[in-house]
Amino acid sequence: MDPTEDTQLAAVRQQQIVDLINRNQSAKLAELRSNFGVSEATIRRDLAALESKGVIVRTHGGAVTNLLVSQVEPNESRAVSNVDEKVRIGIAATKLITGEKTVFLDAGTTALQIACEAQENTRCRYVTSSLGIANELKKRSVPYLYVIGGAYLELNDSFTGSIAISTVRSLSFDIAFLCVSSVDVERQQVSIGLDAYSQVQKEVIGVSRQKYVVADHTKFRTGAFVSTATFDQIDGVITTDLVGKTAIEKMKLANLDVVLA
Repeated sequence: MDPTEDTQLAAVRQQQIVDLINRNQSAKLAELRSNFGVSEATIRRDLAALESKGVIVRTHGGAVTNLLVSQVEPNESRAVSNVDEKVRIGIAATKLITGEKTVFLDAGTTALQIACEAQENTRCRYVTSSLGIANELKKRSVPYLYVIGGAYLELNDSFTGSIAISTVRSLSFDIAFLCVSSVDVERQQVSIGLDAYSQVQKEVIGVSRQKYVVADHTKFRTGAFVSTATFDQIDGVITTDLVGKTAIEKMKLANLDVVLA
């Protein structure tokens, strides 16, 4: 076959792959291989080429539309959104940190406000997957600071990947403060927009005795891309009365400890 024709066929197939992923928001390797009748190696090459163009994002076992990733605001943007509300939430969360607890702070600008309230003379151990939060805790001179390493994900200033996941699995936390993209009171679940970080958060939930979501009122909406926990897998939510009475009542009916800052 003429190499030019090969290139043309690949270009057509890749455009069809983009169309399918954008339409369904994601696709698995097996699904793409079956749909287009080519080998897994060919699909992997197609996905690598498409990711290099910025039109899709590869995940473990498939790909997601770049439209989803573009909906996740970078930390720099979120850091200046609803600051007063996040400060109040950070102060309220700090009141749950007592004694010699091992505390996990998730990657996110609301958890950053908890770090800003950390005391130099604390006897607690602080663990985080966020470079920015680690730097803030270092500035606060907390005596016991641990950082979970791995592949750095700039979009939410976190460490992720297999190294981060295996590290979390080897630890145990007394209390974890989780940052999410969505608190869905109708479906009773919390979710985040980044598939790449979702497994780290799931592992944290699995090794934590208490799990509190910290979320300002803008996070109370229909689920984001990846659900990381249902309401029965977490202990409570720290937020403000800006979420509204209906959402507060629904969380309480689901037996969540609702802490209003």
